[in-house]
Amino acid sequence: MINKFRRKFVGYATVSIFTLLLLIFAAINIVNFSMLANEADNVTQLLADAGGEFKEIDPPSPIPPSGDTSEGQGFNPGEFTPPEREGRDGLNFETRMSTRYFTVKIDDAGNATMLRMAMEKQTVAEGDAVTWAKSLSAGTKGWTRTYFRYRTYQYQGQTYVSVIHYARELTPSYRLLWSSVIGGSLGMLVSFLVLIPVSKLFVKPLQTSIKRQQRFISDASHELKTPLTIISANTEIIEMESGASESTQAITKQVGRLNTMVRNLNALARIDEAPSHLAVSDIDLSTKAKEICEGFAEAFRVKSVQFDIGIQNDVHLRGDEPMISKLLSVLLENAQKYALTAAEFHLYRNKERVTIKVINDAEGIEDGPLDRVFERFYRSDAARSSAVEGSGLGLSIAKEIVSRHDGRIAAKGENGKFVIKIEF
Repeated sequence: MINKFRRKFVGYATVSIFTLLLLIFAAINIVNFSMLANEADNVTQLLADAGGEFKEIDPPSPIPPSGDTSEGQGFNPGEFTPPEREGRDGLNFETRMSTRYFTVKIDDAGNATMLRMAMEKQTVAEGDAVTWAKSLSAGTKGWTRTYFRYRTYQYQGQTYVSVIHYARELTPSYRLLWSSVIGGSLGMLVSFLVLIPVSKLFVKPLQTSIKRQQRFISDASHELKTPLTIISANTEIIEMESGASESTQAITKQVGRLNTMVRNLNALARIDEAPSHLAVSDIDLSTKAKEICEGFAEAFRVKSVQFDIGIQNDVHLRGDEPMISKLLSVLLENAQKYALTAAEFHLYRNKERVTIKVINDAEGIEDGPLDRVFERFYRSDAARSSAVEGSGLGLSIAKEIVSRHDGRIAAKGENGKFVIKIEF
């Protein structure tokens, strides 16, 4: 159980770290690419406002040599245009010169002509650019062919498509994206390797508590045996000397109930203290189930309960044979104890899974999941108010055995019947 808890802890912690890293890196990259898209859209919007091509502006005047400011040299400070000064369309000289783009004009008849080609032929040929622009004319704006941003717009009653090459700006962003993937993967690996030893420290107090609980259950069950034996023996002596009475019968009944509880506590203690690796062997489950069902058939008959058995032949299971035998006995004992008129036991293989299903009618069964019955010492209100004696440990034992065999167990109410289903 401790090892299963450790695995769950490492699994949940790893998933949590993965989710956190994914959200952080996703947010960073989404914001980064959104900002790039916005910047690229500003450029294409300037092209749209200017009719598909940047207007020429004069380059900035060179900065004169230091100290050379005399009018005799022909320099007038008022005539100098700083490099950061923008043109009338909002683009500075550097951006205008570095932007690689082309614009295609599409008339009402669908004919496309190249308006402006400011892109190297190695990047895209003019003929391909025209065909490409026509395919983009149905959209508004967006990314195309990874490194290109386009915009489709109307200018003076005509359709234009402008495409800019944004590889220089996008390359660092893609590097950041791959760095995020690699960094996140390494972070996950390191976190997983760190969580393995940390999980040992995390479960150590729990392991100590469980061992103390197991020791208490084992010691308490052993200590109870002696006084119960003495009480039972003295009750028999009283009945031999004075005859049976309501008091002695009540004592005998309660001693029997306590003996059953002690046996169940011992069974739970043995299951909890058993090594994590079971003594696994191949079990002929069909034969084993038939033997145990035949042993309970008389108890059902005495109680006037119809007991139907449906066992598929040649169903095998790899598991701990004493534990599986105990599981079958617990299930049938529970059905025999609470059944009113009918009970069923089914065993079959469904594809790769072995399924055991036990059904019995009972008092106060509500439709829906009833998984609380697997809690230790739990008994429903209907069971407590009935004349049936019980400790609430039998189905807890069943759950522990199924869990040790990596199976699944569930209980539900269905049309007034109590149904337990187990899958291995």
